[in-house]
Amino acid sequence: MTATSPDVVIVGGGGVGSAIAYFLMRLAQPGLRVVVYERDPTYSQASTTLAAGGIRQQFSTPENVLMSQFGFAFMSEAAETLAIGTDAPAIGLQPLSYLRLAAEADVETIEAQVEMQRSLGARPRRLDRDDLRRLYPWMQVDDVAMAVLGGEDEGLFDPYGLLQGLRRKAIDLGAAFEVAEVVSVERDAGGQVTSVSLADGRRTTCGLVVNAAGPRAAAVAALASIALPVTPIKAQTFAFRTQEPLPGCPIVLDHVQALQFKPEGAMFVAARPTDAGEAAASDFEVDHALFDESVWPALAHRSAAFEAIKLMRGWAGHIEWNTFDGNPVLGPAPECPNFIFANGFSGHGAQHLPAAGRAIAELILTGGYRTLDLSRFGYGRLLTGERVPETV
Repeated sequence: MTATSPDVVIVGGGGVGSAIAYFLMRLAQPGLRVVVYERDPTYSQASTTLAAGGIRQQFSTPENVLMSQFGFAFMSEAAETLAIGTDAPAIGLQPLSYLRLAAEADVETIEAQVEMQRSLGARPRRLDRDDLRRLYPWMQVDDVAMAVLGGEDEGLFDPYGLLQGLRRKAIDLGAAFEVAEVVSVERDAGGQVTSVSLADGRRTTCGLVVNAAGPRAAAVAALASIALPVTPIKAQTFAFRTQEPLPGCPIVLDHVQALQFKPEGAMFVAARPTDAGEAAASDFEVDHALFDESVWPALAHRSAAFEAIKLMRGWAGHIEWNTFDGNPVLGPAPECPNFIFANGFSGHGAQHLPAAGRAIAELILTGGYRTLDLSRFGYGRLLTGERVPETV
């Protein structure tokens, strides 16, 4: 490396990349050189920007519960920690519990998950059908065997506000963000990354590369001749208005119907997964027929208040889905230890990016995890076949 070469190159300046850059600059000794290359300076198509913006502690993997706890605490203090002078970021954190609806076949599994979450300090509350009717009289629950209502440290936030807060603070602390696309990753005879080349013809030597490319993560890994089972899955979200209010409506994870909906200001936002499979990373077209034929009927089944609604808009983004087990891949590639993965969050990236950013920064600076032990998410499990599945 030359005296001006970066110590760390981060490929992808969205939420995860910006979080890693922020924590690197915050935790490192003065003099660390970090450059972030991002293709889209507007962030209009970034997965973080288009994310739903919810944070919950209801997961089946203990590490995800802990990452959410870290994320909620971080966002609660972000107005102070990410402020630049008197200019504080608008994260918009609003506490609101998640309500998870379950069918009879899932009761035993979910009860075990609830106990695990409680053992980590979460405060989920088990509800039966009568509880649901009392708390949410507008909800039809005949097909619901049980429900879980999350604790106070769940809610809504603005993912774009969080991204920009982290990015601006990272720059303020000395990180460089450049509009550029990485088109090749060079390795030496020993397998170490030595440099990256950009679409504009530049070549940057560096000490370490972090793959934070979101839905394009597998393509970036392939530039270094490393396989990564992460693929873009199109996620479509719809915002609508109702004619009557739904008092006390939480963020609902309706696992009976594979439906999600939540209040957001004067509107509601809903989504339902499809079996469309892998999508082109450039595909942002909204399929409004999906709302009419799938999402709306499921909403109307759950509440009569959703029978008469007005669709306001829809948008599409991408989930970076880890097809191996639905959990992130974090840390170095065994055959290339200075190529670091921060990929495959499988729909949980926006809420977990503060914890992931801190973890990857600690790994780079100290050689290990310090705040949260996320070693179970290492790349090595892809080689051994030891899955760490996330089922919520």
